[in-house]
Amino acid sequence: MSAPRRRLLVTGAALLAGGCVETTPAMSAAAPRSARDRWRVAPGNPVLAAGSLREKGLWNDPCVLRLDDGRLAMYMTSSVAEPFKPPILPFRALSADGLAWRLDPAEPLLTTEGTPYVTIETPTVVRFRGRWHLYYMGVMPPGSVPAAHIGHATSDDGVRWRHDPDGQRIISATGQVQDWNGFMVSEPGAVVVGDRLHLYFHALGARPGQKPPQLSQIGLAISSDGSRFDRPRPVLRADEAMFPPSKGWAGYATVSGLVHEGRVHLFYGVVSNPEMKGHDIQQAALHHSVSDDGIGDWRPDPRPLFLREDFDWTEGGIIGPSALIEGGRVRLWFAGHMKKLSFVRLALGGWKGRQFGIGYAELPLDELGR
Repeated sequence: MSAPRRRLLVTGAALLAGGCVETTPAMSAAAPRSARDRWRVAPGNPVLAAGSLREKGLWNDPCVLRLDDGRLAMYMTSSVAEPFKPPILPFRALSADGLAWRLDPAEPLLTTEGTPYVTIETPTVVRFRGRWHLYYMGVMPPGSVPAAHIGHATSDDGVRWRHDPDGQRIISATGQVQDWNGFMVSEPGAVVVGDRLHLYFHALGARPGQKPPQLSQIGLAISSDGSRFDRPRPVLRADEAMFPPSKGWAGYATVSGLVHEGRVHLFYGVVSNPEMKGHDIQQAALHHSVSDDGIGDWRPDPRPLFLREDFDWTEGGIIGPSALIEGGRVRLWFAGHMKKLSFVRLALGGWKGRQFGIGYAELPLDELGR
């Protein structure tokens, strides 16, 4: 699953293994205080819990947008056979209020058939130049280097999707793990900025000095048609004063974007490697930055939005923020899970429960960045 994720990054060789990882009691001593006190959180979180909408559904990777008819659409993922095992595929759900959801359609929107991928994760959807575009993280078979690329599908209605031929890679990792985008490119977040499409994404490579081994940052590629992109470049690296590598912070991941009053807002995850060695990246916080052009001069909030310790159901990891700004408020959906040991209870309960899912919170817009 996208959360929790286990990333193996070793200089000169790399592996990717999906599934559950045990997490330590997090980075409390090293983490800044979050802005949790400013947010109003849905009392029923997670609003999409494990086993809701679909038997053994493990909902993750939300991407929420407002439809022309006023309803909200959420694109998200779940494993479709055995929990936490490939294939993981994208679904769509609809809601009138952002809290109560129903699948529409009931089946996955895409499959891996005809592609080189074993799973399709982190869908991001936009309408651009008269078409719907869905970008996703295409995960390669275990042991592959690169481990993941970004793929693309199109639609006329946002429901029936067509892969680019043979799962064509829109953005590829280099396969040279010392490159900033060497080991993988993944977790895209698309947003229309003026007459161009900005595709932000998570890029993972080896950190010079190897403490921690991973260098995780946000990249950007720009397109005028949604299919052909310019040369990717890194645009947002972790604020090292707030998230110092010396304390095990590896950087940023799982990004989404929106435009409000001409400025580009990015919401993203913050990842850590508290052991300062080895391969595990843990999903530890959510954060936000804003830019006037969506390319440079990013201004991060002085505090993270949330830490994983802020909620009992995200103590194992918090990931995948997706936001809308409307009605003078920030509406935020995000994924999370409890610690690995709680999955035993989840399995014994028929894969139904609060141990895994998608939650909701909102904030007055004028409180964002405080």
